[in-house]
Amino acid sequence: MDRRSFLQGSLGAAAASIALQGVAQAQASPSPQEPLADADGVWFTGDTAPADSAAMAARLAALAQHSDPNAIDRYLVAGEVKALERAFAGLLGKEDCAFIATGTLANNIAVRVLCGKHPRALVQRESHLYRDEVDSAQRLSGINLLTLAPDRAVPTLEEVRAAIEASEGARYPMQIGAVSLESPVRRANGEMVPLDRVREIAGLARAHGARLHLDGARLLLAPPALDVRAYAAEFDTVYVSLYKYLGAPFGAVLAGSEADIAEARELRRLYGGTLWQGWMPAMLARDSLPDFRGRIVQAHGHAARLIAALVASGKVVDRTSPHASNIHLLEMPEAMAKAAHERGRQAGVRIRHWQQGVLPLFVNTTILRRPVDEYVALFLG
Repeated sequence: MDRRSFLQGSLGAAAASIALQGVAQAQASPSPQEPLADADGVWFTGDTAPADSAAMAARLAALAQHSDPNAIDRYLVAGEVKALERAFAGLLGKEDCAFIATGTLANNIAVRVLCGKHPRALVQRESHLYRDEVDSAQRLSGINLLTLAPDRAVPTLEEVRAAIEASEGARYPMQIGAVSLESPVRRANGEMVPLDRVREIAGLARAHGARLHLDGARLLLAPPALDVRAYAAEFDTVYVSLYKYLGAPFGAVLAGSEADIAEARELRRLYGGTLWQGWMPAMLARDSLPDFRGRIVQAHGHAARLIAALVASGKVVDRTSPHASNIHLLEMPEAMAKAAHERGRQAGVRIRHWQQGVLPLFVNTTILRRPVDEYVALFLG
């Protein structure tokens, strides 16, 4: 049996098995609070619809059937992994790019590479690197993280300057090796650090010998006005997620200079992250990538028309940050929000619960599945 036949047979068996599981799940009683994750479902609740295992397996099988015979990599070298890395390097305007199994690993490798001999880094207090990665930078790399912007997404230039001066001007001076900025910041309602502020921080940091990392896991969800390549240009390394909205089951990419990414690949192996094969998530994400930006731009357009109609009704006030990515905050009466939630539940449109006077509305490509007027009716009745 040749490689392609073996691949198709294996994927076919896997897809059939997963499809049976999907049928069983669909036949079970669904939660009364959530619509089914079907092809018509709309999810104003996150970065994409929940993963559908049967659909993902079938899509992978279809892509593999028409793939290059050399698509399979060996320890993340060549094949689909290499093609994905080249695509992202081009998209982000970087010399090289490496597939990384997780975003946590991508962030930690990047900060370790950029700090070099100066193991002290500035991070936002609300960032994943500080809040969600179990002090891995400190425990595994001996890097001391100093926090900025408590309860906010965007550090002020004065905060950055004060942190650098306090570190360099201490009795025992320490140089800041790196500044890591998460943008968008999920814990701050998806706010982005504006490009002008990024440039100010970058200029100040580099004047003091520090380098910059972007945790851009959700960078491609940004509004149409953002020039992704220009934004990435201000950073030495950039991490983007593959599974949050690009249809992969896991994975990330880390882009930067050839020298930095060569060191990142060495550290990837040191951390046990050089998987035997990564072609499956790479194939799925690479297939999604060419059309994704156009689709998310369309999705933002749909959301803008929806929000404009709601505001024009006089019942809704748009409290969205001017630096928002894909999360809008809509102020409305609680009764209205509850009614919209229930109408949405019955129609297969998941809408978040009203909290503290506002209803958060997440923009993703599932909004394109139905006309805007249908959403307006769900909210206004």
